[in-house]
Amino acid sequence: MAVLALMTLLMGLVLPSLFNSWQREKTRAALRGLAVALRTARSEAVTSSNRIRLFFDLRNGRYWLEGSERIGSLTGLSLADARLVWQNPDKSQGYIAFYGDGSSSGGRLVLQEATGRKNLLEIKPITGKVTLSTIGN
Repeated sequence: MAVLALMTLLMGLVLPSLFNSWQREKTRAALRGLAVALRTARSEAVTSSNRIRLFFDLRNGRYWLEGSERIGSLTGLSLADARLVWQNPDKSQGYIAFYGDGSSSGGRLVLQEATGRKNLLEIKPITGKVTLSTIGN
């Protein structure tokens, strides 16, 4: 009985920590997926010498590459700030364009995790370089 009680106590202490770690990694995977999608768009634009856009539906937390049916999700993230090329007046849908010379329309997304940690995803207009960094906390 004592062993069973001890195991129950340990599980009560360990499970919440495991769940929090799982949630944190799920959120970070969503951030990395978005950064990869942006880098892929730039690479595809340079390779094809055409404009390629990555579209964002900020109201529903989704994004997709022009011409692709695959939709990415910003699971576990909320938008704190966005600078995109806007497609509608309420600024809930927009895109970042990449051009054949490697440049881009530029953009910036500040995405906040449930823990309050903020992440900055920035796209430079002249070089099209995509950077992901943590700000604050």
